[in-house]
Amino acid sequence: MAIKGVFQIFQEYLRENTPHRLIAISKMEVVEQQQVEELYMPSIKAVTERDIEQHTFHPNQRRDEVIRNIVKGIVKYAVLSHRWCRDGEVTLQEMTPGSTKIGKSSGRHKLANFCQKAAGYGCGFAWADTCCIDRSNSSPGELDRAMPQMFRWYRNAHVCIVHLAESSTLDDFLRDSWFLQSWTLQELLAPIRIKFYGRTWNPIHNIRADNDKADQRLLAALSTGTEIPVQDIQRYWAGTERVREKLMWASHRTSRQVEDGAYSLLALFDVHMHVEYGIGDEAFGRLMVVLLSRSQECDILAWAGIASTKYVFLPPSAQGYSAQYLDGSYNPSHDHYRLQGDQDMMVIDGQLKVKLLMLELHEATFGDEIPFLQDGYHECALLPEGLPSNTTINHVSIVSSNNMPWRPTKLALGVVDYGWTSDDEEGLVEKGRTHFCLLFGADDTQTSWQKLMTDKVVTISTEGSSIRQRLETVLM
Repeated sequence: MAIKGVFQIFQEYLRENTPHRLIAISKMEVVEQQQVEELYMPSIKAVTERDIEQHTFHPNQRRDEVIRNIVKGIVKYAVLSHRWCRDGEVTLQEMTPGSTKIGKSSGRHKLANFCQKAAGYGCGFAWADTCCIDRSNSSPGELDRAMPQMFRWYRNAHVCIVHLAESSTLDDFLRDSWFLQSWTLQELLAPIRIKFYGRTWNPIHNIRADNDKADQRLLAALSTGTEIPVQDIQRYWAGTERVREKLMWASHRTSRQVEDGAYSLLALFDVHMHVEYGIGDEAFGRLMVVLLSRSQECDILAWAGIASTKYVFLPPSAQGYSAQYLDGSYNPSHDHYRLQGDQDMMVIDGQLKVKLLMLELHEATFGDEIPFLQDGYHECALLPEGLPSNTTINHVSIVSSNNMPWRPTKLALGVVDYGWTSDDEEGLVEKGRTHFCLLFGADDTQTSWQKLMTDKVVTISTEGSSIRQRLETVLM
């Protein structure tokens, strides 16, 4: 009989922290959580008071915390991270008891190798998104319900086994398309222990290491290739801080469905929202509106390229935060710690209300039109004049749709991360500091500023005196 408290904590841990189905490796069958509970029960009943005493490492450690750590050490399962085979994968229906287990040969070969590696880590169970989630028409919505929990499942796994089907060594593994998929970002960051295997199921690097997140050479390569700091790769904590930096990590990744570009980021920010397909880039816009309100980090507005179809103050995807839109004059990750600007900006009926330090460009002109990198758009260089003495902005171009050409007669810079003053209605462009801006235009018929799209994040700096000016509330 299990010691008091152990069985209850075991049940809670299974229900809240592990997948609802797992592959029983010894049978190569998918089993439900109740069967997992039954298979682990002998080990749970074997936990003694002496075990609890030996796992108590300081006098104030709570008993339930100690028991939970013991349970986690018993409930060991591996998770698979991979790209789906083109000719199909093994499904849940093919992995249930009594199934003829037909499946595609490539998918079954991958699953067998994964389970073999998992068993080598001492895991009796394994989880794969291909066959542990019911994707049939008989269970609509199961995938949607699983999405918010996947980060937690990967975090609590004993090991995450990554199969890179296009790579074999440390020299070529960063070119694998696994690194270009939206969903694999959380599968890289969530696990505590991870192991990369190449196309033939040999380790990518260091055959003796059981955790590639502890290998300094591989970590350095990962960090360089993904632009993610080593400490975040080793131990990532979900939350709504450093939003822009995290979006830059996701900026070169893509998904088959547009909406997954947003839904694959939910767990990284610890955000919950309704999963809905068929709404295109509005899904990313909805996520960003939530992040704007929760984080109040104004560098979320430091993006470039084409705007969202619904939210003109946001890009349609994380690609708008790509490093290609930075020219070296502004480093969002480095400058994040000193962000100021409007801490009370808010989205009202789909429009952003924000205070900006507006600097009108009285003598700006435009260069020649050239095609933009995205079809259907063109760009023309901004030739700024009329700035205050010793003040400069970086070289940027205005991006416009070929179907809606518009040349504003008035231009202005809206400094977003201005410095604070003793007067809440005034802001500073600080001497020696690079600030980022939004570019606005208007013509003689308009009474309000319209945000313009640019090919790079716009920046401003002054080597003269700091510029102190009243703030203007802008709705866009």
